[in-house]
Amino acid sequence: MVSSKKKTINVFLFSYITINYIFTQQTLGNVIGVDAQNFNATTNGLDFVTVQSSETLEPCILNLGLFVNHAKNSLPLFRSKNQNLKHEDYITGGDLNIGYGIMPNWDLGISAPQVLAQKVESDHYRGEYDSKGLTEFRLNSKVRFFGNRRGGGALIGTANFNQIQNNPFTGINPGPTASLEMALDTTIKRISMGINLGYKWRNPGKPIPNFPVIPFKNQYIYSAAASYHLHSFDTKIITEIYGSTPTKKVESGLTDSQSSLEGLLGIKHDLTHNVALHVGGAKRLTNGVASPDLRVYGGVNIALGPLCKDESDRAKVHKDSNKKGPLKNGSLPEFETITIYNVMFAFDSSLEVLPGSREELKKIARYLNQPPGFKSLSIEGHTDSMGSEEYNQTLSENRAATIRKYFVEVLKVDPSKVTSHGYGESIPIADNGNYQGRQLNRRVEFKIYR
Repeated sequence: MVSSKKKTINVFLFSYITINYIFTQQTLGNVIGVDAQNFNATTNGLDFVTVQSSETLEPCILNLGLFVNHAKNSLPLFRSKNQNLKHEDYITGGDLNIGYGIMPNWDLGISAPQVLAQKVESDHYRGEYDSKGLTEFRLNSKVRFFGNRRGGGALIGTANFNQIQNNPFTGINPGPTASLEMALDTTIKRISMGINLGYKWRNPGKPIPNFPVIPFKNQYIYSAAASYHLHSFDTKIITEIYGSTPTKKVESGLTDSQSSLEGLLGIKHDLTHNVALHVGGAKRLTNGVASPDLRVYGGVNIALGPLCKDESDRAKVHKDSNKKGPLKNGSLPEFETITIYNVMFAFDSSLEVLPGSREELKKIARYLNQPPGFKSLSIEGHTDSMGSEEYNQTLSENRAATIRKYFVEVLKVDPSKVTSHGYGESIPIADNGNYQGRQLNRRVEFKIYR
């Protein structure tokens, strides 16, 4: 087997080599660039497709994303007195995304969009790419300032670095473009909803001489999304709307509006616990710049980690007290719940607890025996929604029973005071539609009655 340290090195080498390659492939364009790409998948791969939720990647979790989209009639066309000119274009774009959790409620991301293919059949005076390659790269940082497992709020800052030469929408030698967005989201049962509102500061260069386009000014940016989780199929149905409006219109000579609005409908299927597949389509809702007649897309997100620490065999413990009315002695709650989120068993097994988790179970046993002792202990197993309900129910029962056996036979807890129960996927505490939510739902709860 490859050690976790070697796996980490291999992942970062792959990321470095890939980014280094695409960053050296510069795209040339005569009129368009970053303004011709409205489809930008999120770098952390959580929840939606292009719309940000408030959730951030957990510390040391790495997300690798690769998306391809094919758009019809997204190139800019310039006004002409001849109304009978023919035009049809097809652009295939690709996005390599990397997201990484820095610390609780803070993650970073980098995107590298590029043109993979272009086909234009047109009599129009239009913009098009001179060659394939990188169009820009984007850096983003998200900080969540409030929230819980069901939703919250976050701020996202993004810096765009244009890599296209001769782009009149950005001008000669433009500076970076920066944006700041607020993301708000909530989840009600299986429905998740999110909204993003922000402002984009453009830093244009000088206008290209003798060209009828003035570089675009600052913009308002906005988007909204909703999803429904079909847990029986490990799939989310996602719908989104995203667009932008200039704070000040400039002379562009374009047939399309300088505002854009695009609608998307897609599905996200969780192939495994850490691999999610995306597929869907989008189209223009207004005749705005870079909004296509039709767009189809596909992508994959792969979550890895934690990478910066060897915590793969460590259980994570959360303690909560639940009071059920006044007690006779008035000093302790009627029962406490201790939750372990990462009880590790042998591969594909519910019958052997691995060493790192044993240490946490020993701590719980010691806590049980603190004065004044305990009356009973209920061990309750829970799973995520991956797999069939029947399989998950049996798995949760077996794992709870295994932990009970460990408490009785190894830790010498009185067997008459310990019971085990399995609830399968029936009581989720987080979104089963993403990697991190499923991690939280795979848990064991210990209810201690005093």
